[in-house]
Amino acid sequence: MIAHSFKEAIIEMMGEIAKQIPDSHKKTPVKAYLTGGGAVHYYCNSRVSDDVDLIMQYTVKIPEDLFVVWLNDEGTLEQVHYDHTYNSTFGLLHEDYEDRAVHMITIDEKFEIYLLSPVDLIISKLTRFAQNDEEDIANIIKTGKVNKDELFELATDAINVGVGFQKNFVEINLQHVMEMFEDL
Repeated sequence: MIAHSFKEAIIEMMGEIAKQIPDSHKKTPVKAYLTGGGAVHYYCNSRVSDDVDLIMQYTVKIPEDLFVVWLNDEGTLEQVHYDHTYNSTFGLLHEDYEDRAVHMITIDEKFEIYLLSPVDLIISKLTRFAQNDEEDIANIIKTGKVNKDELFELATDAINVGVGFQKNFVEINLQHVMEMFEDL
């Protein structure tokens, strides 16, 4: 089956993942948090990604070759695959990101998918801060869904307790993001 949009492709992929989750989880559903380009697309409708990044509470055996084919606006077939290499510990997350996450869909009562909130998406992009991360951040800011002061406070909290990155580098990136609010 071919999905008719990137969003539909993500939902189809979540359905395939849900098939791997035992029905016993209907009592306590597995929660997953969509991050990266997939989540940015939901908020901004700006870019698509060729992979799906998820933060999950439980280990779910996801097929190595999981991908979904979808039809883009130009009528060209594209595919999106599940990124088995994604690891949220390599990025920056505020400890309370789950509290701000936005419920997207529940599948078969056993798999709850959430979007990282816009502010937490920006925070998650501060360590790598590649060109597409900067573009994503600018697009998220343009939606008006992020409060500058809240972002600064939450990002500073995350930087102060985070590990595995150069603190001064990430603080410089955060300052650049603060300036983006003025430029947009």
